[in-house]
Amino acid sequence: MLRPVFLIILMSACLSSAQPDFDQYFINKTLRVDYFHTGTFQNEYFSLDEMFMAGEWPGSRVNLIDTLNYGKYLFKVYDLATNQLIYSYGYSTIFGEYQTTLDAKNGIHATMHESVRCPFPKKPVQITISVRNSRNIFEEKFSTTIDPNSRFVNREKKQFPYKINKFINNGPSANKVDIVILGDGYTHDEIYKFHQDVERYTKDLFTTKPFDSRRKDFNIWTIDVESRDSGIDEPRKDIWRNTVLNTHFNSLDSPRYVLTTDNKTLRDIAGMVPYDQIYILVNSNRYGGGGIYNWMSTSFTGQQPDKVEWWSDYVFVHEFGHAFGGLADEYYTSNTSYDEFYPPGVDPWEPNITCLLDPEHPKWESMLTPGIQIPTPWEKSTYDSLGTILRSYVRDTPEYIATEVKMRQVMDESKWKNKIGCFEGAGYSSTGIYRPTTDCRMFSKRVIDFCPVCQQSIDKVIDFIIE
Repeated sequence: MLRPVFLIILMSACLSSAQPDFDQYFINKTLRVDYFHTGTFQNEYFSLDEMFMAGEWPGSRVNLIDTLNYGKYLFKVYDLATNQLIYSYGYSTIFGEYQTTLDAKNGIHATMHESVRCPFPKKPVQITISVRNSRNIFEEKFSTTIDPNSRFVNREKKQFPYKINKFINNGPSANKVDIVILGDGYTHDEIYKFHQDVERYTKDLFTTKPFDSRRKDFNIWTIDVESRDSGIDEPRKDIWRNTVLNTHFNSLDSPRYVLTTDNKTLRDIAGMVPYDQIYILVNSNRYGGGGIYNWMSTSFTGQQPDKVEWWSDYVFVHEFGHAFGGLADEYYTSNTSYDEFYPPGVDPWEPNITCLLDPEHPKWESMLTPGIQIPTPWEKSTYDSLGTILRSYVRDTPEYIATEVKMRQVMDESKWKNKIGCFEGAGYSSTGIYRPTTDCRMFSKRVIDFCPVCQQSIDKVIDFIIE
């Protein structure tokens, strides 16, 4: 008597986990929804701006429902007639990071312009945006309906005088990860440098594990964005430059954090090609960059080979780890503008750090080195004492560089090198947050591979997109 009921429940579970049929609900175009995101630490509001029909849909035609569970926000699309979920993906934003700053906690409102995208629906849909609450559970904060055939969907074909190049072409976008690389702060006479920079940094990416074995899964597009001035804004030095994408140092009042809040310009220009990821190379010798999951990556392109901390090769790949792999920073000795970026008692959503709320079953339990102690002891006191000395020196001085080299030696000579455990110190916090290995591209400021846990996350994202 129970078997038919069990079969019905089982069939319902299978149906609910099945991916929607792309051709039933969508056409091969992109719906871009722009909105304003406003608020403080405690409050946030979403206001619809514009909707656009954009170019070819770059993502998977098979994996339409996000199963990765990464990002602070979750965008969902429902078929309005049946209320069936037909598309979703997780992402993070600059506003989400702003909420962790002291300004936000002091009640100072900020407004950011943001976008979400999905395949262009054939029929009316309901879209929602949910936000992780203090327990890391998604709560719906915004909802609206969209008729794709209405006059409110802008179908203008935007034109820009910038040259497009498919730098790496491995096949149709539907089965590849498409990265669009744009330059900011490159004048007309410096576009040759932009091309050299693209060649150099994509080479860095595809010589780093696991990207070295996944090159065939990527397309790289470039757009020759020409700015009036060379370089980008440096507010703390009162240096202001006229550039197309309006990137700048001192994002969220962090000196070396490089982002742009000119989202509409960025999305309009990037939309000249199909893209899954946006990367902005900034024409600056000053160390800096940024990476936000499913939002954007930025990296400086200068290089001073005599100064080991000026390795833009490291920055380019590290920031892509954030934006593409959903990876957290594993370092904890640098100053940031964040205040409790990871609240105590809640395990972060990022796959490479943990609060170790259940020491018997760590987040990466299946990858642990057999028999390793949890938490895993390491040479933390030595490393931390050097970190204290480092902060007493002025950056770029010989004393600073020498101390940083000593900190790297601690990692290289560690008895725990290449072992997977739970090492305390990660996510901007010296205590209470743990990383999988002593060293990783997300921990040390140098050209090394991602650790196995980070590599696994990157592989998962690639596999999800290319199917």
